[in-house]
Parts: sequence; structure tokens; C-alpha cells
Amino acid sequence: MIGDLENILLKDLKLSADRLTPDASLDAAGFDSLAIVELSVLLGDRFGIDVTDADIKGAATLEQLDRLIQRKRDER
Repeated sequence: MIGDLENILLKDLKLSADRLTPDASLDAAGFDSLAIVELSVLLGDRFGIDVTDADIKGAATLEQLDRLIQRKRDER
């Protein structure tokens, strides 16, 4: 994962570091519906990218979520 995503997951969403592996599903990483909404808002505020709740839910793993965020950042 990129450092930015990892920092958000650890520091802002307070997810457990031992659950944050690239192949972890969002559920396994500790995401709930509130965390998904918070992540969407944080990504917009910090990076100026539009990542919807549905986009986040569509990522099967943290690695896929990381790639999605990087792609959105590259498209800016």
C-alpha cells in the first residue's frame, strides 16, 4: 500500500496495523460502513479525488483499493 493510504487507515480510521495486508478484504481489515464513508470524505478532502462509497466497496482487497486511489490521483 502507498504510505498515504496506510496513514489514513491507521491514524484517521484507527484500523489495526496487523490487519492491513495487501490481500486483506475490507471486512478483514476492519472496515465497517462508517469507515467507508469516512475514507471517501478523507480522500476528497486530502487529495481532491472523488472516490465514492461504491468504489470503495467494489475493491476486493486493500491492494485493489490502493490501486483505485492511485489511479484516481493520477487522473487529476
